[in-house]
Amino acid sequence: MKLKNVSKFFDRTPAVDGYTGLNAFKCQLEPFDYVKIDGAAVKRRVMSTAPEVVIPTRKVISIDGQRYLVGDSSPDHWNGETVRNRYVIQGADDSVQIQSIAQVLANTAGTTAYASIEFNKVSTDERDNSDFHPQYHIYFGPTESVPKHSVLTAGSKTYLVREAHPTLGGLLDALSNELDSPVIDAATFKSRSYNPVTDTYTDTPATVRCMRVRWQDHFTYLSQGSTKYESGDMQVFVPTSVTPKAGDTLTLTDGVWTLLSVVAESTFRSLHVRRA
Repeated sequence: MKLKNVSKFFDRTPAVDGYTGLNAFKCQLEPFDYVKIDGAAVKRRVMSTAPEVVIPTRKVISIDGQRYLVGDSSPDHWNGETVRNRYVIQGADDSVQIQSIAQVLANTAGTTAYASIEFNKVSTDERDNSDFHPQYHIYFGPTESVPKHSVLTAGSKTYLVREAHPTLGGLLDALSNELDSPVIDAATFKSRSYNPVTDTYTDTPATVRCMRVRWQDHFTYLSQGSTKYESGDMQVFVPTSVTPKAGDTLTLTDGVWTLLSVVAESTFRSLHVRRA
């Protein structure tokens, strides 16, 4: 009897696609080692399957109601033949919506994916206040697309992706900062134009959906002459259809702000604002 057939005999744990509940297959889970308990490692296991088993496309499976992200495979060989595939799997308890900043501003849905949110660290910035600003590792299946500066929403919390990269185990790690509330706001611009004939100014208001972030999370100095950021400053993202200019004012839910500079990103405009 072939070793591959012998090992398949012990595949008794049923698993299905974590999204559809279909594509059932049998696998083995290694016993949990309590010596390795450390944060999210409590739900990190090793799964092995027969070599012909195909893991669902989005690399999320469900075993006994618990969803797991599936990383890279590591084949075991015997006598020149693959007899088993082993995978590192990570418990995925969070449903996360992945959006671009442009999608957030347009209020359009993004992609929903299962993920594992693991606390990384907190930081403080004495230029603003003494509050803690949490940062997280948010793990996704390796086939998910989570570009830099993606906006992630899980429950009542919103995160901004600083960088995303594959881990050694094959999962996608989106290093993300938690955003302070409110994230979504309505910005009313008051653009002022001068009429030299009548020697008068005309104020033209316009209200758009906007997104607010700490300036430390997303800022750019275009030149040495750019206005430097100060305590209390903020970044506000608006759609490209809006064309504000430095010196305009905008009203948010917490008061009036002065627009200091505008950076035209590829799909939105980033505004450096300061309280008026």
